[in-house]
Amino acid sequence: MTDLDARYGRHRRPTPKWLWPLVATIGITIGVAWAAWASWTDVPVHQARVHSYEVVDERTTKVDLEIFRDEPVALSCRVFAQSQDKVVVGEKTIEVPASDRDVRVVGEIRTERRAVTAVLDSCEPV
Repeated sequence: MTDLDARYGRHRRPTPKWLWPLVATIGITIGVAWAAWASWTDVPVHQARVHSYEVVDERTTKVDLEIFRDEPVALSCRVFAQSQDKVVVGEKTIEVPASDRDVRVVGEIRTERRAVTAVLDSCEPV
């Protein structure tokens, strides 16, 4: 291979010296703005999960929910019962009263046929 750069010259644009400091400044500004917004929001943090479930019979499934909250806020949780073929065979909305501590709530889902599992769909503030 011949030295083409020596023969024809290289036309490479140098990166401006101000480019990377500008990119870093914009990134830091966006990060600080997001952190400030996240710390000032008034939305209470809550989490929920299915602790356990029990298929009682062909028409009933019990679900035990664990609720974790930072603030005492009432919640409305939707749970589903699913059959072997993953079809939703029952659903229920469980109202969880406000509380200062983590709680467990048991609900009973009426099903149209035998379920094999219970799934938490959502828990939203009331």
